Amino acid sequence: MAGLIAATMTRLRPFELPLGLGEVLLLLFVLAALFEGLQALRTHWLIEEPRPHVWLIGSYAVFFLMLMVGCWQGNHSGMNPYTESVRDMLAYALCFLVSAGVVVNCDGPDDVARTLRCLTWAGLSVSAIIWIWAVGFGALGGFNLWYGGYGARFTGLAVNPNQNALLLVSMPFLLCFLFRTSVAGIWERRAGICLGAIGLAAGWGTGSAALRFIWVALIPVAILAGVGFQHCRRSLRVMRDYIWTLGLGIMLILLSSESVLSRAYDFFSKSTGDVFPGMGVMNIDRMMLTDGAGWTDRLTLWKNAWLVIQGSPVFGYGPGPLSGMSGPFGGSEAHNSLLDWMMATGFVGGVALTALVSVVLWRSVRRGNLDLFFALLALLIFSMAHHVLRHPWVWAMLTLLAVHAGGLHGKWSRAGNARDDAKVDVTCVG
Repeated sequence: MAGLIAATMTRLRPFELPLGLGEVLLLLFVLAALFEGLQALRTHWLIEEPRPHVWLIGSYAVFFLMLMVGCWQGNHSGMNPYTESVRDMLAYALCFLVSAGVVVNCDGPDDVARTLRCLTWAGLSVSAIIWIWAVGFGALGGFNLWYGGYGARFTGLAVNPNQNALLLVSMPFLLCFLFRTSVAGIWERRAGICLGAIGLAAGWGTGSAALRFIWVALIPVAILAGVGFQHCRRSLRVMRDYIWTLGLGIMLILLSSESVLSRAYDFFSKSTGDVFPGMGVMNIDRMMLTDGAGWTDRLTLWKNAWLVIQGSPVFGYGPGPLSGMSGPFGGSEAHNSLLDWMMATGFVGGVALTALVSVVLWRSVRRGNLDLFFALLALLIFSMAHHVLRHPWVWAMLTLLAVHAGGLHGKWSRAGNARDDAKVDVTCVG
């Protein structure tokens, strides 16, 4: 859990290496999970008690094999000369190993629910602490917590604010899952409301257009879906807590907006001759500093990515910056996870990944877990504007939601549905 969260804090990687605190923790987790998996094999766990989510490990093995075939094709044709391919292959290997470890350590939906609640609590707590510090002081040791050192986008301990947005984009829906599934006292619920509100302000503060669009579009739909499908007294309390969270979050977003901070900066600097501490050494004229691909640039990158895919539609060319602004193979990513994945693995890889995600989404709806459905949907839409498939967080979340949704085995899923229905009936009666 700590490793997944720390892996999004890319400033913790020393000397610009693709290996930091989060990756080290994840490697230790993989070693522990490997030992547990070997112990399970010794007791014939996979034979005596077959579990549907073991197929997830097979899916990840197939995905990695597709990447290897794409690398061979790219190297053989000379179309993928980028050294980043090796780094990306190692990143994918870590993602798949971590996901396999998650499968080994999960004993079913109840165990996954506990893990998701812990991840939500931890992610919101860490983000809230860093955001409060950023607004109050602007820097944490040698790290300036605002984009570019003086920009208005909250980046936290990530190099790019969009990496911070990746951690937070699903949090509003996971928070709803937390409220719905946890048996918490009044003070725990109030703590969840406060942390959730600060998490909303922190996510909005990243300035990610994709995150903002997702929240504005999906949160109202999620609320309406929750009202329409929940019919018990406890659900009304959950919805009330969630509305409180959204209300406080919107208030914090308004109070921490650029216009309010600018006025506070002007007042503070005129009164004391100093700089508003929460914005570090910012320059008001450069508050809107952005150093990434805009939407018009993305359209060009997507167009050139399709040209790359057409060159090797079956196998792809392996991972790497294969798109470009001036044309295909221009040394740039497509900033679209599906297109970047298809450039690496071809149409076969794109169809396989889309099928897996679609199965998880469908089974989440069938089990009535609409909050988890929206959490994965938010992550999916976010990935259409950014290349996020090299982040362990993405694959671990997909794995957790897949196991909770019943994996790929109908019989086990029907049994899980029956158990869940019984639990819901008891909860509503109580």
